[in-house]
Amino acid sequence: MNRREFLVGSAASVSAGVAERKGFAKGVAVASLPPFPRDFLFGAATSCVQIEGAAWEDGKGESIWDCFAEKPGAIIDGSNPSLACDSYHQWSLDLALVKEMGLQSYRFSIAWPRILPIGRGQVNERGVDHYNKIIDALLSAGIQPLVTAYHWDLPQVLQDKGGWPNRDTAERFADYVQILAKRFGDRVVRWCLLNEPSAFTIFAYGFGGHAPGIRDRGQMLRAIHTSNLAQGAAFRAMKAIRPHSKVGIAHAMQLYDPATSSETDRQACERFHAFNNLWFLDPAFTGEYPDAFVNGVPYEEMGWKPGDEQRVRATLDFSGMNFYGDVQLVAAGAGKFMNEAELLNGIDAHVTRRQRNTAAAMERVSLWMATRYSRPVEITETGFGGHDVLTPKGKVHDQTRIIWLSDAFSGIRRAQLKGAKIVSAHVWSLIDDWEWQGGFRIHMGLAWVDFMNPIQRIPKDSARWYGNLVRSRSLTPTHR
Repeated sequence: MNRREFLVGSAASVSAGVAERKGFAKGVAVASLPPFPRDFLFGAATSCVQIEGAAWEDGKGESIWDCFAEKPGAIIDGSNPSLACDSYHQWSLDLALVKEMGLQSYRFSIAWPRILPIGRGQVNERGVDHYNKIIDALLSAGIQPLVTAYHWDLPQVLQDKGGWPNRDTAERFADYVQILAKRFGDRVVRWCLLNEPSAFTIFAYGFGGHAPGIRDRGQMLRAIHTSNLAQGAAFRAMKAIRPHSKVGIAHAMQLYDPATSSETDRQACERFHAFNNLWFLDPAFTGEYPDAFVNGVPYEEMGWKPGDEQRVRATLDFSGMNFYGDVQLVAAGAGKFMNEAELLNGIDAHVTRRQRNTAAAMERVSLWMATRYSRPVEITETGFGGHDVLTPKGKVHDQTRIIWLSDAFSGIRRAQLKGAKIVSAHVWSLIDDWEWQGGFRIHMGLAWVDFMNPIQRIPKDSARWYGNLVRSRSLTPTHR
């Protein structure tokens, strides 16, 4: 299960437990934590599909999400991203929020079909101009851009040719990244090549919950391998043009523990962790896939070819991590959880339940990420999804989000104090947005957006809390 799907079901239950969760961090001596280092970057994150709108303007091509959203029942509320937050026209309002909170980093994505409407060939100069304006405005304000090359918006033309299961998509992606390096790399130093490849492969081609909505084990496995080939090819393309760029990934990191102390559950947990996490990280450094299946790595189903052990390699400059505070318990054998579906039966494992302890989980996963790959860690996303309400006085009181973020940043700081080199953290998201198959029902922003007339951003209580944290660089009891 991808974290966005989990948020749909978790928001109500977590909100209902606010009274208990206020005591959840009693073990975290918030007042005793020293300030964050002066070079630590506080930021916020967004993605183009979720906020831009202007789906058919200025030469933009059709993306798989434009098409997927038109399928009956694909999006919970029947909405689509054609308008979203209208950030294509209102991006200066987003930048004003970033400035108001005093953030030092802003993570956003570039729309592949806005640069290359059919995924390859002629560059759309109007798309280039749009992102040039945003990048220049950020730099003028002293804000570092962290740019994601791919946040799930594959050009539909490429999907018609096979999408991510088609190995050729890896080369098309590398060509696209080469254009980004040439057009924007003189000013953008930090790049995330791929956002959450597990979501646009496992969930999109295995379970059908994300665009393009396919349920096929073989296509899922080939899509995973193509995504790793794409990362390797794009990394080399970027470095060939901009050797001083800092290039990484934004991986949806999950924490797993065995459901019991039995050897079978321990082994099942290792396989589950390997498939959902290591398959998207280890190949870049080792050229190999860890053994996540009972009968070995299914190389033939994946479309492996001689020499791929070199093609998937990418000695990434940083480890980007999207983390939302879950610790999931894994048991061997059959179960009801989504990832135990027949498409993944070679793992022979399932998740039985979840625990939530955001501070401890964030500390643990940050230390693991920093230690395993020996790279600086950029926390590319962390945040809380709820069902916020705008009061008649034009306020949004999102105390649960404040508690959650305070716990998350406590975990980050404790991990730093134990030696993890965590250089930034980005709250998801800067503004309420179109949350994929969740539509407009889930509120994740630091600012409220009226989706019927998205020409205003109203900072929530959490935005004021975050601004205070950024200015003081210290977590204090008042932040609770």
